[in-house]
Amino acid sequence: MKKSIFIFFCIIFLIFLQINAQIPSGFYNSVNEKKGKGLQIALNQIINNHRAVSYSEVWYYYQYTDVKHSGIIWDIYSSFDFEYRTDQCINIGNSEGICYTREHSFCQSWFGGGQEAPYTDIFHLYPVDGWINTKRNNNPFGKVELVSQVFSNGSKMGLNTYPGAPVVTCYEPIDEYKGDIARSFFYMATRYMFEDENFQNPSPMTFKSQLQPWALKMFLEWHQQDPVSQKEIDRNNAIYAVQKNRNPFIDHPEWVAKIWDNDSINPVKINIEELPVKPIIKWSALIDNRTLKITFTQPLVAWCAENYLNYYISQAISVSSLKYQNDTLTIHLSGLFSQNSTYNLSIKNLLAKNMAFLNDTIVSFYYPFQVEQKPLISWTFDILPSRPNTPQVIAADYHLLDTVSEAVLFCGGVFQSSVWDTDELNAFSGTTTGDPRPMQKAGNAIAFVNKTANGKKVVFKFPTKGYFNLSLSMAVQRTATGFNTHQWEWSLDGENYTLIEDATTCPNTTGSFVLTTLNLTTIAELDDQEVVFLRLTLDGCNGPTGNNRLDNITIHGVSIYNNDINILKKKDSRFFITPNPNRGEFQINTHTSNDYTNTDYIICNSFGQKIKTGEIGNSSVDISNFPNGIYFCKILGECVKVVKY
Repeated sequence: MKKSIFIFFCIIFLIFLQINAQIPSGFYNSVNEKKGKGLQIALNQIINNHRAVSYSEVWYYYQYTDVKHSGIIWDIYSSFDFEYRTDQCINIGNSEGICYTREHSFCQSWFGGGQEAPYTDIFHLYPVDGWINTKRNNNPFGKVELVSQVFSNGSKMGLNTYPGAPVVTCYEPIDEYKGDIARSFFYMATRYMFEDENFQNPSPMTFKSQLQPWALKMFLEWHQQDPVSQKEIDRNNAIYAVQKNRNPFIDHPEWVAKIWDNDSINPVKINIEELPVKPIIKWSALIDNRTLKITFTQPLVAWCAENYLNYYISQAISVSSLKYQNDTLTIHLSGLFSQNSTYNLSIKNLLAKNMAFLNDTIVSFYYPFQVEQKPLISWTFDILPSRPNTPQVIAADYHLLDTVSEAVLFCGGVFQSSVWDTDELNAFSGTTTGDPRPMQKAGNAIAFVNKTANGKKVVFKFPTKGYFNLSLSMAVQRTATGFNTHQWEWSLDGENYTLIEDATTCPNTTGSFVLTTLNLTTIAELDDQEVVFLRLTLDGCNGPTGNNRLDNITIHGVSIYNNDINILKKKDSRFFITPNPNRGEFQINTHTSNDYTNTDYIICNSFGQKIKTGEIGNSSVDISNFPNGIYFCKILGECVKVVKY
């Protein structure tokens, strides 16, 4: 990309003005009067110890760092238009244009692979055509004259003919992105100069984190021929919002020569600036039983403020939606609150428009609202076997309060569920998120796996006798290629199902468990029933290993007998216990004139385990040999609480 010297320096000057309008004030103050290796060391001290994200989070952040327009990925290796959400690689295929993947421009083998900071450092991790990425493999960048392959945007592969380079296969990008790649390598040489003990020595173009002489010379040329673009400026700012560090050679392209070229004898001269004013929380309040509002002293970067990964609350509560508008952040919360309790919302990595970060902080709020809904029954999957032994019929393994009737999850064709194959069901590590038990345990989670299961259904069967205003909560972890659609239906007979409109429990994010809820309070038909059915259809999986992991699936409800407006339903109860509480002996009595003498009863402990059976008769029921606590007496589908002291 040859240009006249005048045009070249005009462009550099204009870019310099653009960049400096967006660099955080005071960010580079400590490099003043530095030069050569001393300047590189000073820059290292500024950009090291960045916030390392997970490899799965890189997919998420590409929508901010590397999208052109309308969700199209900015691929520097090909000319194909990849949709951000739908074209992530599962099967790379054998040609261009199938999908895009995460490309380590500084190859994994050169920095030793692993899961350390270089592995997920977005500054050198570009979204590119998956097939071209496999062709480039761990070959160096270089100059190609003996071409073996040309790709759709004009990039090519062949023997490296750059003077001094080893005569091996190399990849030459198009001129438009040569400077981008060069500045990525200058960043890597500076960021990891003191953390490269595991780096390869040598690779085809590096000595550990530093460049071999031929590669340095080539990248210096590429850096001059392809000046910093607006794309790089925007990407630099977006990555700063994610990682809290910057590529100084995009901010100050002239510093490349100050370190590696003939200008390295002259120190950097910058105007010392004051650091920007950090944003702080000005006001916060819980304005209703699900909405927390927070205002800040500085305007925030909206996409950063609306990033779910920047917030964490207690295990039973989660952030269900975020909206930043007019300097106010509105957070909608879901989960199981307790009245008169205090909750702590952790906030991190929020960036203001003046390029200053909010200090990681905690917002505490008091929850004064009455909570009537209680957990009734739960599938916690603590000891669920992994495939091929994952069962197709799974009973709820934790009963709470007075719900002791059968509750079962079906994955084998019963009650209009689908038959799930052994490679579509599995068990993975679970979570304590959403666990309703006093002693929480992560245990296992059930996993629905494989694109062959798209459109398949599972069915939950459970009682709601004595309860109304129902909901279902569960912790869901979705992989990047996992099921992205959940559809729910309800039924009273397990044969005829009705769609629940606008109901989804599938999280937008991937990589960690998210507590989701299904609101059933408006479906009065489900209230106070001997048995009801919920059917979940999963869809949108894009690969054989894509999956959803579900844990702590819990049914919640409000007791009919503790609600004055439902006193009529209370009168329908046929049985009661006397005395209650008791020492272990009690009578089962009835409100009606019917004779229930030969009617069977079942006594269960608080875990839903059966401890005694019999007929009502005229004699007392004796559980005096069992420990003090709460028990339940089940008769004809009704459940009556028994308190032994």
